[in-house]
Amino acid sequence: MIAPARHHLVLEQRPASDFERLEDIGATAIAAARHALARSQAIDGETACALRRGLADLRQIAEDRSALTKDARQHLHDLARVLQDRADAQTSAAIGPVLEALLECLAASEHVADLLASEKYIGRCRGIV
Repeated sequence: MIAPARHHLVLEQRPASDFERLEDIGATAIAAARHALARSQAIDGETACALRRGLADLRQIAEDRSALTKDARQHLHDLARVLQDRADAQTSAAIGPVLEALLECLAASEHVADLLASEKYIGRCRGIV
């Protein structure tokens, strides 16, 4: 009599690499832009007036879901710089959450750009692109 075969299947689920999560990281950047825009509603008065152009750029980036473009990153960097310069004891409660969301957006967008640039460079080195 032949004994029945016993097989054990073990599935290892390895964490996805950042490159495999490229779309998720990009979506995080876009969501953070929307979050920054929503938080910007708490900025009032003179500060909001001074940030009008930067907030308009942020609104466009959030509406177009374009946080991954080079131009969007530049606008976000500019707005973050202005927010940091304007932050003081009176405005930090309103500016802090906007700045935090902007920095999250920028970090994710820069990470996507880095991954794509490295893929392109490696492809050239290998003669693929």
